[in-house]
Amino acid sequence: MEALAAYADSDEEVPETSSGVYDSKEATEGENGAGTGEGDADLPRPPARSSVKIQDLAPAVDLSLESNPYYVKTDTKTVYHNPRVQDLWKPVSGPRHPDDINPLGVANNTYLGHIEKTAMNEFVFAEQFHTFNSYGYAVNPSDHSSNMVGDATAHRKHKGRTVYSGSNGPKKKKAKIDPREWKNAIDVVELTEEQRAAIQADKARMRGRRKQIESAPESTIFHAKVFKDYQDRTYMHIPHELKSGPPPDLKCYIPKKCVHTWGGHGKAVNKIEFFPKSGHLIISASMDQTVKLWSVIGQRPLLRTYKGHSGAVRDVNFTVDGTKFYTASYDRYVKLWDTEYGKCISRHTSKKIPYCVKAHPSLEKAHECIVGQGDKLIVQWDTRADEITQNYDEHLATVNTVTFCDEGRRFISTSDDKKVFIWEYGIPVVMKHISEPDMNSMPAVAVHPDNKWWIGQSLDNTIRVYTCGRRFKENVRKVFRGHLNAGYACALGFSPDGKYVVSGDGRGRCVFWDWKTTKCYKKIQAHDKVCIGVAWHPIHPSKVATCSWDGTIKYWD
Repeated sequence: MEALAAYADSDEEVPETSSGVYDSKEATEGENGAGTGEGDADLPRPPARSSVKIQDLAPAVDLSLESNPYYVKTDTKTVYHNPRVQDLWKPVSGPRHPDDINPLGVANNTYLGHIEKTAMNEFVFAEQFHTFNSYGYAVNPSDHSSNMVGDATAHRKHKGRTVYSGSNGPKKKKAKIDPREWKNAIDVVELTEEQRAAIQADKARMRGRRKQIESAPESTIFHAKVFKDYQDRTYMHIPHELKSGPPPDLKCYIPKKCVHTWGGHGKAVNKIEFFPKSGHLIISASMDQTVKLWSVIGQRPLLRTYKGHSGAVRDVNFTVDGTKFYTASYDRYVKLWDTEYGKCISRHTSKKIPYCVKAHPSLEKAHECIVGQGDKLIVQWDTRADEITQNYDEHLATVNTVTFCDEGRRFISTSDDKKVFIWEYGIPVVMKHISEPDMNSMPAVAVHPDNKWWIGQSLDNTIRVYTCGRRFKENVRKVFRGHLNAGYACALGFSPDGKYVVSGDGRGRCVFWDWKTTKCYKKIQAHDKVCIGVAWHPIHPSKVATCSWDGTIKYWD
């Protein structure tokens, strides 16, 4: 065998037959002939008449690695070319293992290496992870047994317990404390008869207050000189120039200056709204517990004051024909009023604070309204029967707005829980749930005149745009910025032609954007305090009304 090994290391070519067997005759002729090397004399030869089968057992090792441009040494720190995966995973020396083992000693089961298949419950992983960080040992996840990895001394000391298993030792019983011991050491003063009677009277008064919430008496004041003109018409009569409605080619413009200021309220004004379709009247709700009706034409006088709430009036909304309107107040009452005569038609309460009220936009259901409350509920009132016909209970915080869309078939609700719900009217099941981690609360919502879009006043100083129809999806490419509304429920709206977006501002400004390009066109310093409400006139193309916490209402043209 040593001779065969020495023979295999020589440089001489061994003559072979076609079958690969050594031929002694050919070897003899080669030995006596020319071309014999210098080291051939010391080379041992097999017997002349014997035949030996030679096999190539040497490993296939690439001896020209350094001449390879892709060769990378094991101690190389910087590579100046893009090496191939095959070159990086070549063995350091010797042949490649038949199971294609990488240098880490694990068989490759993917093109780039080895992936270990291990299934572990999230709780089990957290338990072992925190146990290893606390005690220094954990169960070996690669071995499906109870073998441990880490500090064996700590494992024996703690008897193999984990952070969730608790102590395995005996538990000490807590000494029981007699609650009568401290009572014996304290002198308890007994109440007198007068004190007991006062406490009982106070409890009875509170029980009666919870059961019954009294409504404030309703009254109205007419401020104009005459109630009817010479043609027996009241202020409800729509002027001739406003009866036909907006022209088909209506083109709106941004107002430039203030043309009138109404200043009859004693405290902040929360909401303003134009008379439906004609806009010849404007109504306002204030913190001074009153609602006032103003004229927009002529000398623009104050027409009527409605009193009937013992708390600040939060919201006001006309019915579809404008003959009636709803008010929501902090005294927990929602009331329906007659616009012309100032009479309170009905009053309704669920003993919760109503934050918003919206009348149904159809004449057939004008007696129904939707109320968003502070107890996370949206209730549907039938004012004729004075009863709640439906409860919409999905929000987790105070409901801020309720807005109808799709001709009253659906409505949008927003809440302080930073969620937006789309409901089918009359069905207490959420049709669409909009909630994202980066969303903020939307205290004001407006629908585009073409009923294809709606916008929400997000409290991160932006206005978000959503589709209105089947999907109700956000348009992330269209966001309106440039105003400050964080912390304020500033109202917003559209121009009648849908070309402009208008919004109030926390600094008292009225801001205008282009609907198509989201470009901020103009900022008007309308008030000294927060501009909480804005409304674009439904007929006049360049007239806008604003209200503020300074108690004034301004008319811009």
